[in-house]
Amino acid sequence: MRRPGIAVVGVALVCSGLACTPEEAEASTTTLGVAAAPSLSAAFTEIVGIFEDENPGVRVHLELGRSDDISEGLSDRTDLNVFASASEDAMAHAVERGTAAEPRVFARNHVVVAVPSGNPRQVRGLDDLARPDLRVGLCDVSAPCGKAAEKLLLAAGVTPAEVTWEVGSRALSARLADHELDVGIVYRTDVAGSHGWVSDVDASADIDEQERELMREAGTTRYVLARVPGGEVGPDAETKRIAAAGFRELVTSERGRQALRNAGLGPLPA
Repeated sequence: MRRPGIAVVGVALVCSGLACTPEEAEASTTTLGVAAAPSLSAAFTEIVGIFEDENPGVRVHLELGRSDDISEGLSDRTDLNVFASASEDAMAHAVERGTAAEPRVFARNHVVVAVPSGNPRQVRGLDDLARPDLRVGLCDVSAPCGKAAEKLLLAAGVTPAEVTWEVGSRALSARLADHELDVGIVYRTDVAGSHGWVSDVDASADIDEQERELMREAGTTRYVLARVPGGEVGPDAETKRIAAAGFRELVTSERGRQALRNAGLGPLPA
């Protein structure tokens, strides 16, 4: 997905005459590549919008993908400058290989028991995932949401009777919204982004408080933000470096933390 052009603080756009023509502006534009986990989509779209408004000289390309896949491919990418991972392991591997640098945990998310709107099968909590009459959906264990769900189910001592596996939380939420599944474990951000088609059982007044706390603790994913040195190449390498630093600073600023909160994420204190 390509976003409109944005500029970085401290980088001036130089054009002939009193104003830039469209051709001159395009020729002077530097592209900043940002790769992020899909569960960061809403928050990063808002953050990019803020960055665009304040800095009109660098074009941002926002790429969404599985953190493990992005991490593995960084060594071959010169078009990425910022990596926001939903997997601490994936980020650690990238840092170890030297394809990511200056990692910083900046937000957290947690999984919840989710159902189609109206909760037609009257699911009340984690124990219901063991009911043989329910169509249960879980993220694949290779995905961050799958790892969080696995940890949560293990802590709760619950073994689902039969499971349909999905590649990620967004795909699983879509199947819940279409009533193809009766219950699943997804990120709360995907419930928030479903526009009411998926409900969070955690919001129910009669859910056990201990179970609610377990979801928040055992089922948590921490997000890590880092610089991608491999993207700092070419004649505008310094501009890209400054741009990447400015974007990362915005993500961790109060305005960035508010965007994370708006998307249902839990930002870490400054």
